[in-house]
Amino acid sequence: MNRRVVLSVGLLIVSAIILSVIAPVAAQEAEGNMIPLDHPYAAFLESRAYGASLGATAEFRKMEWVVVDSANMRLYMAMTEITSSMADGEGDIALDENRCGIVYYADLDESYDAAELRPLVIGGAYNPDGGKNRCDVNNISNPDGVGVDARGRVWIWEDTGNHYNNMIWVFDPADGSLKRFGYTPAGAEVTGFFIAEDGTVFINSQHPDATNLYPFNAGVVTVVNGFNANTDDFEEVAVPEGDAQLVLGVAAGEVQVLARVGDPIPSSIGNQVFGGIYRVDGSLQYVNNDPDGNMWLPVGEASSEGWLYTNFEGIPGGVGRLYLQHTMDGWNVLDGQMVDFSSVNGTWTNCGASVTPWNTGLSGEEYEPIASDFNNVVGMSDYLGSAANPYDYGWLVELTPDGVGDDVAKRYAMGRFSHENASIAADLRTAYHGDDGSNTMMFKFVATEAGDLSAGTLYAAKVTQMGGTGAEHYFQLEWIELGTAADADIEAAVRELDR
Repeated sequence: MNRRVVLSVGLLIVSAIILSVIAPVAAQEAEGNMIPLDHPYAAFLESRAYGASLGATAEFRKMEWVVVDSANMRLYMAMTEITSSMADGEGDIALDENRCGIVYYADLDESYDAAELRPLVIGGAYNPDGGKNRCDVNNISNPDGVGVDARGRVWIWEDTGNHYNNMIWVFDPADGSLKRFGYTPAGAEVTGFFIAEDGTVFINSQHPDATNLYPFNAGVVTVVNGFNANTDDFEEVAVPEGDAQLVLGVAAGEVQVLARVGDPIPSSIGNQVFGGIYRVDGSLQYVNNDPDGNMWLPVGEASSEGWLYTNFEGIPGGVGRLYLQHTMDGWNVLDGQMVDFSSVNGTWTNCGASVTPWNTGLSGEEYEPIASDFNNVVGMSDYLGSAANPYDYGWLVELTPDGVGDDVAKRYAMGRFSHENASIAADLRTAYHGDDGSNTMMFKFVATEAGDLSAGTLYAAKVTQMGGTGAEHYFQLEWIELGTAADADIEAAVRELDR
């Protein structure tokens, strides 16, 4: 996620836990509409606070992407850094500080249940006097995302100020090797990394420095031509120097820019620009330079054309949609648009993303607004042209292309918290979540019916730390059931809280 807003939103999340767990007062107070924890749908409207009230652990910092590798029955999770609530010596989690972060893994049983979480790749070492590379430049620093290719290799990408250029890494569990595949230009974090089923790789560059070389002086969405992540090996790319630091580079294949923030979207309705956030009345509210998670939804078995959805991380948030067609020379962008979210009262800080096994997109609304203060949603009120409801934001949003438009559904039954992303297992029912920020929680969701996220049971993890406070630590996970519900019932409860 965008590190520029980490501190401010982290404080908001801490405040939410305090207000919800310690002092859950009656709903509809003058300054906001924070619900009490005895509300019938508190498990879904204030998931983290409700989970904490039942004994679940709310101490993670900072939990980012998760991915389920169903072929090898593993779960992977990026933890950008081990600080504050994970390293304060208190509570369920008390680790040694690691400012460079960790990637964890969990083995899954036949029910896709995770019982233990263990370190896989440990970032660092950290050197406060290291200048532009305070974390070891030959190791991961502040991992933001994880993905898995068909060979079971783990792809790790960074959101760090401890490397001058944020890196993309490949860790191979088979031999323990770690190789640098690519990097983004100066000032940019790696976002939108996505491996399609056919091995095609998409990469985004978020909020780069304006002094980078064109076109990398604005946020971009790219694809790597001539490289297959599922089959191809590569020689590690060197740490960039000189002008190489001002572009997006990869170890194999060639980078093609598909879209650049602020540029016109080909054949869009209303002549929209890529990254433009448009109010309900159609006017441009602002242009967002923070492209984040990608969702590639191919059309047909050949995967040679389809829809690419791209999150935009902001308030209001947004999603761009491009129709792509593969040719001998690369990819053509035939048309596109910014997705219309007016039917769900807009979206909020669209961050991580994934694709369901049934070929729909899941966009995560990160850093849910604190409902105790309506000032937290003034940007959404501007977007709507009327008073916004904080409980409309902090959900997973399922996206399905539908002709010239999109079917949009907020998945209320999956809980409201700081959704980095969610990953769906091969049973089409079990989902694991990233909950970004400070004092956050590990969540799991099990759908009532396979392939349908509109109803199910939400769980949160109680953590028991084992093995010490250093590299040998691991967490035992006990799953606490928070509740079972359907989208329609929770949405009705949200509507009762409208102003």
